[in-house]
Amino acid sequence: MKKKEVNYYFQTFTNLFNFTIDAANYLEKVVLNFNGGITDEQRDEMHTIEHNADLCLHEALAKLAKEFITPIENSDILAIVKKIDDATDTIEDVLIKLYIRNVQKLTPYAKDFVNIIKRECEVLSTVLTEFPNFKKSSIIRDKIMEVLSIEEEGDKLYMSAIKELYQTENDPKELYIMEDVISSFEACCDIIEEIAQVIDEAVMKNI
Repeated sequence: MKKKEVNYYFQTFTNLFNFTIDAANYLEKVVLNFNGGITDEQRDEMHTIEHNADLCLHEALAKLAKEFITPIENSDILAIVKKIDDATDTIEDVLIKLYIRNVQKLTPYAKDFVNIIKRECEVLSTVLTEFPNFKKSSIIRDKIMEVLSIEEEGDKLYMSAIKELYQTENDPKELYIMEDVISSFEACCDIIEEIAQVIDEAVMKNI
């Protein structure tokens, strides 16, 4: 197999994850500038990122369907690209829930969740940069574990946010909506950890 063909899939992982990073950056922009709700324009801009990610995914899947020899097992490539696409979708889901539920005030923990999501993305970017050299890399395993460690911060933040919500919110409708929103933020932390886990599994299987 030509080196260019080997690198195609590793580059595709990075290209796909760049859309996840774009989505995380846009979510941060929305959270930092939140002013009483999500606009149609904000919803549409986030959806454009997600749509472009889907186009990239479909191109990769079409190529994979024709390949007989790949740098790692086909099933691992499929698992990784789909999980990365899920991450972009999950970040978009936060904005969608804020939009359709007409949320007019954010949880005080929103900025903290975004910070964790972006830190996970930064470390996972290093994992993906190292991925083509996974058989020789001395840092890829450590970086995967770092992603998992950051996600644990997300778990603790989720518990704190939900506990405070139940202590301070008496309106059942608002309680339901805000719990759902907090869960959506936490799901973003989880899905990025899951990308790290499927990469870790692929590394172990293909060494």
